[in-house]
Amino acid sequence: MSDSNNLPQAISHKRLSYLMNNAQKDINASDDLIDNDSLEKKEFDELLNNWETVTKDVIKKISKRNKTLLKDKSSDSLIALGAMEVHLNMALQALNAFKKDHK
Repeated sequence: MSDSNNLPQAISHKRLSYLMNNAQKDINASDDLIDNDSLEKKEFDELLNNWETVTKDVIKKISKRNKTLLKDKSSDSLIALGAMEVHLNMALQALNAFKKDHK
């Protein structure tokens, strides 16, 4: 109880910020955060790699212009498919730019 008598009545925001920034970090808490961050990064990278693989497969199928797959499709549908191919290629380019900066 005598320790509480030594506590200041008020503290400035500047002083509190200084104390917070210079306080010793809890070792266990930071390890958990690092583990969670690395797990989340790993899951995200895996998801991007899977998406890239599937997207490349879709583009290959579209590029072949397989008559069986395109049979009975209207001209609007074929135009939409072409637009989708372009957008998928742009998305892959964006992914490559992200990966260059992400390493």
